[in-house]
Amino acid sequence: MILIISKSGDLSTEQVADWLTAYKVPFFVLNDNIYEVLKIDFNINNISIGGYPIDAFKVVWFRKYPYALREDQKADIRNKLYFSLIEYNLIESRAIRDYLLFELKKRNVIWLTNPFSITENKLVQMQMAKSCGLYIPATYILNNKKAVETLIYEKKELITKPMIRGTNFKFSNRIFTMPTTTVNNKVDNIPEFFKPALLQEKIVRKFEIRSFYLLGKFFSTKVIMNDNSIVDHRLLAAKHECRFEVYQLPENIEKKLHDLMKLLDLNCTSIDLIANEQNEYFFLEVNPVGQFTYHSVFNNTYLEIEIALSLKKLLKNAT
Repeated sequence: MILIISKSGDLSTEQVADWLTAYKVPFFVLNDNIYEVLKIDFNINNISIGGYPIDAFKVVWFRKYPYALREDQKADIRNKLYFSLIEYNLIESRAIRDYLLFELKKRNVIWLTNPFSITENKLVQMQMAKSCGLYIPATYILNNKKAVETLIYEKKELITKPMIRGTNFKFSNRIFTMPTTTVNNKVDNIPEFFKPALLQEKIVRKFEIRSFYLLGKFFSTKVIMNDNSIVDHRLLAAKHECRFEVYQLPENIEKKLHDLMKLLDLNCTSIDLIANEQNEYFFLEVNPVGQFTYHSVFNNTYLEIEIALSLKKLLKNAT
């Protein structure tokens, strides 16, 4: 029997093999299939290739070395190893970070934003907001197209957004962001089934509010947009099509938000709200580490000073 050692896809090998077949000459081609067809029993020195004992091969045509790995296998390993390395470094970094926080907590430090209380899960946040008496948009967790179509059939305008936080996707030197968008006009493009996704009934907004919460005080900004077809106001802000004003939330809304911050154990955070035409306020989400750029920059309120003074006060109380 003839053993041909070559690479997959080698035209010359295939042409020779065709002729061997035509001439009814028994042969076996060992190429990139080497790891599937090569069997070795090391203890008794028994080797077979393609089910044939090695002693059956009397002639060997060494054409080329087989690839150690197929191209798809190499790509697979490269990808897995790459992400494994990233994951490994993240885990190691996380271990150091968690240890540092553990040591700080052990010493009973006073936190301005307690890292042990941070939750970015919007589903958890909304349930807790509801328990404090705040309105939230009608919310659905769906995993199939039919359920989405049913809601649309009921005249609901739906939006979707991440359950925790958005991320940017990089592809072909381009970056794709994840703005909050409506799904009604995209339903034909979604698969029959998908991983559970967060969908909400769109609130017809009168305006939005970004409220920075610092040690019990609210610093709120009213965000006014003329184009209600764009759900995510950041898209309009990027085009300078938003107007920002200092805003005073109703007392009862601040009371409920304050209760929510107590429940979440957060003392320096930012809260997103939306008001409809009926002046009803809907809780959207909390950024647990606090974003105050809106209020500080657009309204010239210099919240950096407020934060510095708060830290000074906390330090004084701690000593």
